[in-house]
Amino acid sequence: MSNCQGFNRRAFFGSVAAAGIGGAALLASESSSSAEDAKNEPSKSFTASFPLLQNVSETSASIAWALNCPATGWVEWGTTPALGKIARNSEFGLNPFETDFISARINGLAPNTKYYYRTATCSFTYKTAYDKTASEPQYSDIYSFETSGSKGDETSFAVMNDTHNTLPTIRGHLKRVKELNSDLLFWNGDLCSDYMNPEHVKENIANPNDEPYAAERPLIFVPGNHDRRGKWVRNLKNCLTTWRQDDPAFYELGYNYAFRKGPVAFVVLDTGEDKPDWHPAWTQMANYEPYRELQAAWLAKALERPEIKSAPYLIALCHIPLYSPNPKANPGNILDQFATIQWPARQMWGPLFEKYGVQLLIAAHLHSFGYSEPTADRPWAQIVGGGPAYDNAFLIHGKANKDNLTLVCEKISDQKVAGTWTYKPRV
Repeated sequence: MSNCQGFNRRAFFGSVAAAGIGGAALLASESSSSAEDAKNEPSKSFTASFPLLQNVSETSASIAWALNCPATGWVEWGTTPALGKIARNSEFGLNPFETDFISARINGLAPNTKYYYRTATCSFTYKTAYDKTASEPQYSDIYSFETSGSKGDETSFAVMNDTHNTLPTIRGHLKRVKELNSDLLFWNGDLCSDYMNPEHVKENIANPNDEPYAAERPLIFVPGNHDRRGKWVRNLKNCLTTWRQDDPAFYELGYNYAFRKGPVAFVVLDTGEDKPDWHPAWTQMANYEPYRELQAAWLAKALERPEIKSAPYLIALCHIPLYSPNPKANPGNILDQFATIQWPARQMWGPLFEKYGVQLLIAAHLHSFGYSEPTADRPWAQIVGGGPAYDNAFLIHGKANKDNLTLVCEKISDQKVAGTWTYKPRV
């Protein structure tokens, strides 16, 4: 028997039906042997979520999934459903042994290429260092994805934000994303209000709707200020995996990335917390000011990359807005209240937006929809999504081809459109 304590509802009821287990079997005598107990026990699922496909670049991708019990696992992948290759998240010669989430990164991929994969999970038990057991692997379904790259004349994307572990709102967003069949899904910050335990993450991020919502559509995490709060938050990277930087000088920037999908280049930045590092609320636990400075150095190099520089459309995403029409907006570097814009980041990143022709910044944080047209001193537009309440949640989605990029913002409750905007290619 495995030491799995939880199991998937679908797997449980499926196994009950398949085994024909009735009330009499469930009320078996306490005197039954352990072998008989094992025979009558429903098959337990070692996994607590479907796979989450993330960090899809031209040459790599990562997959994470939630666990119901201590386990090891890997990803089997290939260019056909026959798979044939294995990726493991090994360190120092050891394969992973995890309790809440497990992941693996696939390397050596080719741009604009379709790949197939499935996850394998084995329950694992340590009695002593020399007395340990592993189950037979449980496999997910086989899924597919396409790597990033500049080929292709069309792409589509959707952006949700500030869900704050409000499941009806999360499910409403995901239902609409499924209807739109967007190529990419960005989750722009404050996914949960805090991160005190992994169960919160499993329920609201890994498996909010009991469907494989990100098994084939890449999930792209844009960190928000609330995604920094709670004693478990340093483990969030086990579920929302980080990107690898080629330059070791930027190793810390695991949630900064730039990639090209067809005609659109996307750049993601991390605005960090909404108060200065020296604010008493952080009790010596915040160090975002040098972190934002390092991102400015990274951004200057990322925007010079040929595939980013040549993209017909260039979109940036961050959680806290970089602009407000209110001249008295809280700039985020004072003790009073909290930031409504991240002014120090704007001073560093804004000139690079202008120099390299960023057309649109997609932000969040304010829990209200807003759109600001470009101006002479700010040549990029900014759109801000809504908040966690179902009736105030806005989904931002776009489609791009060689002629136009069309952006739409709509309420998820009734799909009432708040606005539609069109952008022409930069080049």
